[in-house]
Amino acid sequence: MELICFRVFNIMNTNKFTYISCYLVGRIFFLTFLIIPNLAFAECDHGFHLEGVISVKDCDPAVDECINGIQAIYEYGKKLDDGGDKILTVSIMSSPWRFYGPDMRIIRPKELAENLKPALDDKVKSILVYASWTENIPHGRTTTLARELSESLDGFPVKGIDGFLWAKDNGDYYSTKQAFTVGGGFPYRHRSGDDLMIAIPYGSYIHAQDFFVKERDAKALRYAAVGWDVFILCPDIALQTFEAAAALSDSISAYNAAVIRLERGQKGDFDAASKLLNQASDLGDDKAKALLLEITSKK
Repeated sequence: MELICFRVFNIMNTNKFTYISCYLVGRIFFLTFLIIPNLAFAECDHGFHLEGVISVKDCDPAVDECINGIQAIYEYGKKLDDGGDKILTVSIMSSPWRFYGPDMRIIRPKELAENLKPALDDKVKSILVYASWTENIPHGRTTTLARELSESLDGFPVKGIDGFLWAKDNGDYYSTKQAFTVGGGFPYRHRSGDDLMIAIPYGSYIHAQDFFVKERDAKALRYAAVGWDVFILCPDIALQTFEAAAALSDSISAYNAAVIRLERGQKGDFDAASKLLNQASDLGDDKAKALLLEITSKK
């Protein structure tokens, strides 16, 4: 039994972008950024011990069969083992801190749990979440996403992924904890048949972040923010990027930024989150309206 929460959409033309091939997971390793200059290393403290380098092969459409990176996530997600009758499998984008839905809106564990409950019939004995870092406790948290989801399901057994999730063309999967990932410029094109690192298509959006700012492309900035979270493992920079997209009237980014601030709980975060949720509500975002009502009723 399987639930796939990825989405397919088109990525823009490549001819306006210069490829930069190296990422340093958890630290910043880019030449320039317009939104967030002079990034501090401390802002990417995820708390994990990462080591080693993994190379991702670039796809040359002149000689290879290439797949749009986000399309590849969906296609490979469909091939992952569905677990049979006894295991409910869920394919969903994630960072160590949070889940993301099909439109890259943050889904809180209790919300995901409500979506899963109808599928938990008497035959299902456990849940397997195909989502990166769901078996790891990051900096700033006291438990894993898999455990949070289990608790939201009254202790129903949930197993996650230890590290970055990779999917194979034959439906198998594995995970890694590398410090560097080399390759995969923007937009990421996946070579058919190669193993797919699930986080890298969204990570590739970071390459063109300055272009998205210039073009006022709020949706693409939202995807770049997700890349900071799921690929670079840098939630503070993800927050700043979501807020940059929110400033361009992207209600989902405003909602996401509010959720991150509420989870972080630092001085001023509640008031900032309330403003973001009010902004998203004014744009007609029903989930923002519901969350705003939830937090104000508890205050």
